[in-house]
Amino acid sequence: MKKGLLFLVVIPFLVFTLAGPSYAWQGRMGGMGDPYGLLEDEADFLIHPAKIATGEGVRFYGNYRFTYTGVTDWDYDLDWFNPAGALTDYYHFDTSGDEYSHDALLGAGFPLGPGRMGIFFSYDGKRGDYDGDEDILGTSNYAEYDLRSDLDDFSLRLLYGLPVGGFSLGGEIQLAYRQEKNESFWYVTDLSSGELNQWALPYCFLPYDSEYWEALLKGSIEGEIGPADVEFTLRGGFIFGGTTNYEYERQLPVGTPVNRFELDGDVEGWQIGGDLWVRYPLADGLALPFLVRIDFQEKTRDGDGPGSLGLAGWNFDYENKEKSFEIEVGGGVDKELAEGTRIAAGIYYDYLQGKDDIFFYGDFSLPIPGWQSYDYICPDLTEHQVIVRLAGEREFSPAVALRMGLDFFYGWARQEGNLFYIDSTGGWYNNETSAEGPHWGIGASLGATVKFQRFTLEPFINAGYQEFDLDGDGEFVVNGVLSDLIEGELARSEWFIGGGFSVLFDL
Repeated sequence: MKKGLLFLVVIPFLVFTLAGPSYAWQGRMGGMGDPYGLLEDEADFLIHPAKIATGEGVRFYGNYRFTYTGVTDWDYDLDWFNPAGALTDYYHFDTSGDEYSHDALLGAGFPLGPGRMGIFFSYDGKRGDYDGDEDILGTSNYAEYDLRSDLDDFSLRLLYGLPVGGFSLGGEIQLAYRQEKNESFWYVTDLSSGELNQWALPYCFLPYDSEYWEALLKGSIEGEIGPADVEFTLRGGFIFGGTTNYEYERQLPVGTPVNRFELDGDVEGWQIGGDLWVRYPLADGLALPFLVRIDFQEKTRDGDGPGSLGLAGWNFDYENKEKSFEIEVGGGVDKELAEGTRIAAGIYYDYLQGKDDIFFYGDFSLPIPGWQSYDYICPDLTEHQVIVRLAGEREFSPAVALRMGLDFFYGWARQEGNLFYIDSTGGWYNNETSAEGPHWGIGASLGATVKFQRFTLEPFINAGYQEFDLDGDGEFVVNGVLSDLIEGELARSEWFIGGGFSVLFDL
């Protein structure tokens, strides 16, 4: 009941193609730390499809990015004390590992009727692999565990935009197929016992093997209101055709199953959000960009099924509901210092909220009828961030340009967790914890553009570091009586390095 992990990750996939000059493509933004909304770029139509209406001719687009993340420390310490303050138990988890991420996009934009259409194929994937050990008070035989997570997303995106009365209108239809998998294995070092896919770890981990389809829709408008250029997009979507599987097994010793169940169920969910960008010109070559972005998502996995082996006579049901809400607001300044030389700076406030609620129920007929119920909230997370973004580029010739970006964020996070158990005998317990602390990070990017007659190549690299350190306390109450006081600390530090390129060709 006291362990876990939540992350997403992917397999190698490399595609690229060709496309035309203009503002350049995603590689330009990648070389400046992805300052979307701070600087104008042709790739903006991937966010605001109305902007595709302003393009010309037939253009082919391609982009690929790889990111490696090394997690050097991902530790969780829980110390338990009796009401008098004496240490009675502790659980210390020491975890490290790495993640690999691949993102690729391939597509084209072309005239169609009174407007322009875009067709894009994309792949996003990640792979995460972690291992660690657990130190328990009074136990000379340590436990170890492996945690893995996979993500594979395939999407087809159709965009269309056209000019209407001084404005541009646009829309997007996206159909995505997603595969998500989390799995874990915990075992004592003498191999006397082990558990496959234990369902609740302190890192907030629920094992699953899910696949589903998702339909996403966008409506977009772009144009000038007075002197300001305004871009607004509303988006939403829903999950359909989803299935999920949760398989658990207890082994005594390792390799010999004694308890097992496999629960099959559905995946459902929906999302809604929007982007508002306003760009206000102050003078020739000087503009003030502002943005507001809002996202809300909800996803539910559930399942049921019978137990087997040592759990004969059991039936199980569970539901895992994930919710997330994010709002980002801010602005900056975009200044052209001289022809071909530009700098931009922005400051933003980001509010993040996420909650993961796991309800697990089991009933049995042997030796006498009864039931057990768990309600596990982990995490209930709230964070406030301030983000600073700096970007600049310099054209050295019509064929060559260099650019760089720097971003920094500092946040204050609060994470709460709660485990409530009750059974048919009337016995119950409640484990409630709360922790808070700083979360900060810094990143840097470097990129270039090399133009040929119709072909443009944009390589880029980026690297960064971030860490958070939360500490707090809690209580363990049994049948209404305080049993233990809890002190805990969750700390994580990681660095990343990545890079990629965009290619463009203009027919």
